[in-house]
Amino acid sequence: MARAQYTELIKNLTGATAPNTIHRRKLYHDAKGRIIGAASPEVYQVTKPRDLKRKPAVGDELANQKLWGKACYLYDQSLQTDEGVAYWQNRFEAQLAVNKGSKPDPYATLDKKTKCRKRYKRFDAFVRAIIRNQLAHPNHITPQHTS
Repeated sequence: MARAQYTELIKNLTGATAPNTIHRRKLYHDAKGRIIGAASPEVYQVTKPRDLKRKPAVGDELANQKLWGKACYLYDQSLQTDEGVAYWQNRFEAQLAVNKGSKPDPYATLDKKTKCRKRYKRFDAFVRAIIRNQLAHPNHITPQHTS
């Protein structure tokens, strides 16, 4: 995937412009529907997917896939109740960069470039990443019991 930089005449381009070439730009919305951020434009070539029967995941890749699977399951379970939704919504809004005085979540992923914790703009990505990082932590605590 490549990052794209468009001229001032073309501010946004979405969709296929040539065979096997896709352009997109993600927009992030808060719970009220306001746009709180935009990703940089991306251009990528559609290629043949990996043949998992011929080359299955092993080792760290397989462990990471299983950890993500468990995080996604716990994400679905924690959002079944109103208390779970309120807990995660409060935690998500507390780390948003648009809120003054906010700080990144202590379990957020470290950004390799800036060496700081990431601030998420998508609620579902935030919850899954935090749960996954808590599970990967040596003495992890269940997601609902952290503060």
